[in-house]
Amino acid sequence: MVAYKIITKNKKESEIILKLKPILKTITKETANALQIMIIGLVLSASTITMKYKPAYEVTVNNESLGFVESKEDFNNLIQEKIINKTEPNLESVTLAFEPQYEQKLILREKATNEQEILKKLQDTATTMYKFYAVTLNDKTKAYVDTLEEAEKVVEKIKKEHKSDDIKLNIALSEKYTENKEEVKTDTTKKAEKTMEEEIKELLEEEEAKKAIATIKGINVSVLPVSGRISSRFGARSSIRSGAHTGLDIACKRGTKIKVVAKGTVVFAERKGAYGNLIKVDHGNGVETWYAHCDEIIAKVGQKVKAGEVIGKVGSTGNSTGPHLHLEVRIKGNAVNPQKYLYK
Repeated sequence: MVAYKIITKNKKESEIILKLKPILKTITKETANALQIMIIGLVLSASTITMKYKPAYEVTVNNESLGFVESKEDFNNLIQEKIINKTEPNLESVTLAFEPQYEQKLILREKATNEQEILKKLQDTATTMYKFYAVTLNDKTKAYVDTLEEAEKVVEKIKKEHKSDDIKLNIALSEKYTENKEEVKTDTTKKAEKTMEEEIKELLEEEEAKKAIATIKGINVSVLPVSGRISSRFGARSSIRSGAHTGLDIACKRGTKIKVVAKGTVVFAERKGAYGNLIKVDHGNGVETWYAHCDEIIAKVGQKVKAGEVIGKVGSTGNSTGPHLHLEVRIKGNAVNPQKYLYK
């Protein structure tokens, strides 16, 4: 039974309250019973919900639901471990495209959460940056290495060995950032040094060739078409030829760039019998230079070319026993010894 303490202002109010007291007692008992039933119902309902449902966090990214995870804290730790702080060679940083949002909900107990699936979706949309180190020669990248230590070692060695060269060699290193690490092929320190040495050697040979300017009928010849070993000289006879050699053969590896010796106009650029792929350049004053056995023809007929411009690549097409450039110098149609002007 509920006890009431009744405070009134006058006798008349007291009389009214005394008359209502039995009714208040009845209402109070009925209310208590109703509340008791309600509480029991809520307990039973909560028990039913607990048996049928479980709490989970819905994960959304950019307003798109990706699924559910059991623990927000555990899943955030998983993101850090597997995506943000993962360990991979040359990895610089990983940035999520959007931060995941969480909302706690009740889901059926038999419904599985999908942490790994959500993790993969986040990883697929993340921006991953990789860092490499480029070794450059005259502002052009010649090799990539994995670490700053390797790059510094290559640069220091090459600078030391070519300190006295009378040629501008701007050897340096720079950082290379990329999202696609497959586009960067790194070398060992030794391989990078070799690549740099080959590039510098080619530059030195080009500079040396420019110093020996010759003149053919008033045409300045300032560039060697290729660097290599002379394997057959002008006028030589061989079982593979029907007559005397009309040019000069310079042996070098397949694919070596062929440079035109002086400015002129390309007048022929196609296959021609024993010459294989042949390029002819007219320099004026009846002077032509021929470049034969090309693996690839780059220049086109009618093209105006400058001294040193690449017109083809060394090959072994036509009547040839190995990769080399067959160079001819012709004056008014007659073949003359190229060594009067080049490869002296």
